[in-house]
Amino acid sequence: MKIIVTKDYKEMSSQAAALIAKEIKENPQALLALSTGSSPMGTYEEMIRLHKEEGLDFRQIRSLNMDEYIGLDKNHPQGYNYFMNHYLYQHVNIDTKNTFGPDAVNQNLNQAALDFDQKIKDEGGIDLILLGIGRDGHIAFNMPSNELSLATHIQKLSKATIKDNSRFFDDVNQVPVEAMTIGIENIFKSKKIVLVASGDSKSEIIAKFIHSETLRTDVPATLLKLHKDITVIVDKAAAQDLS
Repeated sequence: MKIIVTKDYKEMSSQAAALIAKEIKENPQALLALSTGSSPMGTYEEMIRLHKEEGLDFRQIRSLNMDEYIGLDKNHPQGYNYFMNHYLYQHVNIDTKNTFGPDAVNQNLNQAALDFDQKIKDEGGIDLILLGIGRDGHIAFNMPSNELSLATHIQKLSKATIKDNSRFFDDVNQVPVEAMTIGIENIFKSKKIVLVASGDSKSEIIAKFIHSETLRTDVPATLLKLHKDITVIVDKAAAQDLS
């Protein structure tokens, strides 16, 4: 595991974007798995800059969302499909036919989860996955538990996660309580993992993740320590408890 500590959020975002850009240049048809939320927004801003100013080419790139709130269609302004379109896809030359995510409005959600896993398999697997980390150590929406699902599944969100995500809604009561999320297996099968975290609020969990000498399902991120190619990029605030 490679750990990079940057001076601030902007530098963290730039470093993450550089790794993704390197993958795109080396593998123009790469399948990327991209996260949503506050942590990666700066990364996407830098990717847009690289496209507009340095010609980073997304024409053949394929990209997937790792999760989606149950019951939110792809055009819902708080949905993750909308997020990716708003913060990245519409600003670069990616073909939206090459973007996809879980079908969280399907009447048969279990079948939709199976279909999502099959789609990833049919696409040849994930080349690079960009992860954030929750304050409780969750990755994608794989929440702390006694057991973790290998496959894409329906996940009940913790109260802490609902509270954290309420900043994107007018009221906490509007936040969906369940999501469809990629499972641990597809995360581990990704050829490369980049994890980003910033700010004081992430310092405790980053220290717990980095310093852990055991694999803990109550801190799902610790499982990433087994991956052969993972880069963790944190700003100085998130890294303050590492020493």
